[in-house]
Amino acid sequence: MQGRTLSEHEIESERHRLAQLALVIVDTEGREACSLRRLSAVAGTSRTTPYSYFTNKEALLDAVRVAAIHQLSDACERAMNECAAHVTEPVALAAAQLRGVGQAYVGFALQRPALYALIFDTPPGGTEHIAATQRYRRLSQAPLAELGRLGMSTLPPERLAHVLWAATHGIIGLHRAGKLNQGLEFDTALQDLRDTLAFGFVPRTNTGASP
Repeated sequence: MQGRTLSEHEIESERHRLAQLALVIVDTEGREACSLRRLSAVAGTSRTTPYSYFTNKEALLDAVRVAAIHQLSDACERAMNECAAHVTEPVALAAAQLRGVGQAYVGFALQRPALYALIFDTPPGGTEHIAATQRYRRLSQAPLAELGRLGMSTLPPERLAHVLWAATHGIIGLHRAGKLNQGLEFDTALQDLRDTLAFGFVPRTNTGASP
């Protein structure tokens, strides 16, 4: 006897459940441990069931990548909301939210390295991936846009966000590769990087002194 046909909502719900279980596998055991066969065992389904939702391992990892980006965005959003609950002055709030987003990003990268690596290992593609990336960019650029509106930065938020991301992503990569070997702790090097970048983007008045 054939089983009933699942509704679109049920199909999407099960696909989401399987993607979340696969995310846990990648997060705790690494990318190579995540396979459709392993997922079926963890999910308590037949070995063929995951193939009804993901055509192959790469399709499954694509879904995990999207879920990971959303979890990174969730962490950034929580940090911003926490700042908003305690800071009201506009400049201080925007600055605090920018720090909060940066700390959430670094925390995600260091605490969940397999997911962090998965996010960046392929070019963007697919509507779900694009939507997830756009959500992260909106969140991460919001404090920068507010600082620009308040006259506290000299670059458009999308350009400044790219510079800050490139610098942060770079120092994280060096740290994970064991290349920060100049006698500085990672936290110290990261703070120095933030301070240097912040100084470069804050507008400075012309004092009239000769160059």
